[in-house]
Amino acid sequence: MSEKELENKGFHTVIEDLNDKVDIIYRHGLLLENYSGRVRDYGNGYQMSEVEAHTLSYICANGEATVTGMAAYTFRTKGSVSKILKKLESKGLIQRQQKGDNKKWVYFQPTEQGLEFDKAHRSYDRIKTMEMIEALLADCTLEEIESFYKVTALRVRFLEKKHMEADGTFA
Repeated sequence: MSEKELENKGFHTVIEDLNDKVDIIYRHGLLLENYSGRVRDYGNGYQMSEVEAHTLSYICANGEATVTGMAAYTFRTKGSVSKILKKLESKGLIQRQQKGDNKKWVYFQPTEQGLEFDKAHRSYDRIKTMEMIEALLADCTLEEIESFYKVTALRVRFLEKKHMEADGTFA
């Protein structure tokens, strides 16, 4: 929709501060990227980034995973996913397995230690999310916060569709 069409539909206030909206989304993305790469202890002695922790969570949730599937899900290259998997494997959190005679496909499964770590990581994430929600409640209603999550989920769906259209690799 063009700016003129938005104005005709009464969205003039959206147009007026569109640059500010673009900038805040961009800064939000930068901060999330920085946060995701920071190494931390999730309360169980393992030092790892959020990217590594969520890669493990994906494997735990799916029971097994391939490099190709994780690359598509995380919008990363197979090479970067492979590096993350090597780190998780060296920590004893996942194991690789081949099925049948197909030596081409390698599957990754969580170890018992990996499943335990995932529980600690999920608990950590819930605690930190509640801390953020409590801080947001100083300036927002619970309904506004829930709207943020709804809009974020819709934005993710929109961006996934755009990614698939442009790249054709999203599974």
